[in-house]
Amino acid sequence: MESDQDSDDCEYEMTEQRTNERRIEQQLDDFRVKWKTEIQQRTVYGHVLNDKQKEQQEEAINNEEQAKHFFERATELEREGKLYDAIKYYRAAMQLVPDIEFRMARKGQQQTTTTTEFNSKEGNINEDLDTNEACDDENNLIDSLQLVNVDDNERSIICTKNFPQQATHISCIPSEVLIYIFRWVISSDLDVRSLEQCARVCRGFYICARDPHLWKMICFKTWGVNTGNSSVHINWRHMFINRPHVVFNGVYISRASYIRQGEQSLDTFYSPWHLVEYYRYMRFFPDGVVLIYTSADEPRTTVARLKSRYSIRDPSLIIGNYRLQNNRVVIVAKRTAQRSTTMNNPQRRAGKDLSLSDVEQTMNMEFEMSDVGKKKHHQLIWAHYEIRFTNKRTSDERSTVLNVTNDRHTYPPLIFSRVKSYVLSAEQPLK
Repeated sequence: MESDQDSDDCEYEMTEQRTNERRIEQQLDDFRVKWKTEIQQRTVYGHVLNDKQKEQQEEAINNEEQAKHFFERATELEREGKLYDAIKYYRAAMQLVPDIEFRMARKGQQQTTTTTEFNSKEGNINEDLDTNEACDDENNLIDSLQLVNVDDNERSIICTKNFPQQATHISCIPSEVLIYIFRWVISSDLDVRSLEQCARVCRGFYICARDPHLWKMICFKTWGVNTGNSSVHINWRHMFINRPHVVFNGVYISRASYIRQGEQSLDTFYSPWHLVEYYRYMRFFPDGVVLIYTSADEPRTTVARLKSRYSIRDPSLIIGNYRLQNNRVVIVAKRTAQRSTTMNNPQRRAGKDLSLSDVEQTMNMEFEMSDVGKKKHHQLIWAHYEIRFTNKRTSDERSTVLNVTNDRHTYPPLIFSRVKSYVLSAEQPLK
């Protein structure tokens, strides 16, 4: 009896164990089915959301393009004098994109270019030069390039021919001749930007363009006796890039304005006034000469006349001298005021005017050099302006110090603009 009871207990336990296993397997199967269903639903919903977002983005782009078309059409109608029709198009554009006016204004500012502005596609020298490069990395790069530029006879070569040709290739000339050619590229006008463009041609040009002697001559041409040594900087090129100096292949320009009272009328409630705008130009030369020119003409008609210090004869043109002091440029310029008088001389014709230089005007100006974005030393900020008048006959002197720091309308900062025509030709090599 006991054996029969034990066998019944074992069968009962085995049956219960099988039942538990089936229950667990059923739960696992239900979990797998539920999990797969959730994953499929998430994937479908995700695709639906992405499709909706794409449709919304495409609709926004289409609305913006249509709004731009309406806005440009309204601008054309406004120029033609059809103001009523222009208002309709303006209203339609703003209904599609409320801030279309500001977007078009930003677009116009980005597309506006003049002959004196930097060409964004070409870049500029300060974007080409990496100011944060280490001395060891640059030296290692030059050493590596020198090892690469070696022919089968272990001779250093500048470059290799890309296509066969019958004429003498530039790779046949020695590196010393190429460096001398680069001195003509830089020229006496210190066109360092063209030197950096030559360094992009090939490895050999890069090595010659990084010649320390070239950059040492550039630094001495820029600062003269105040150059010092390159121990403070990584090398001579690093000194020229980071040490404040004026830029020579263009002109510094500022637009000033002031309010002038108009002629009084019989109406006491009306006070006429005029907003006068004019431009101030400064062109620096490496030999310490600076041209200061004030005119109401726009830059596109004026910068070409400042190519040479002898190319313009205008009473408003002032020729002065400058020197660099740390991060400031100090300018001293003189101008003689002409006064015409009539002298009774029996040997001269009656009423002949004699021009006598009586008053000498000396201007002392100081500017602080600063950066404009990534462009180094492209801005001159007024720091001091003093005018001294000297009477040569009586030796009387009087001076006036102008408040240039607080009056930004009359004395705004001067921004540098590159002028391509200034460095199209070279008269002398770098010495």
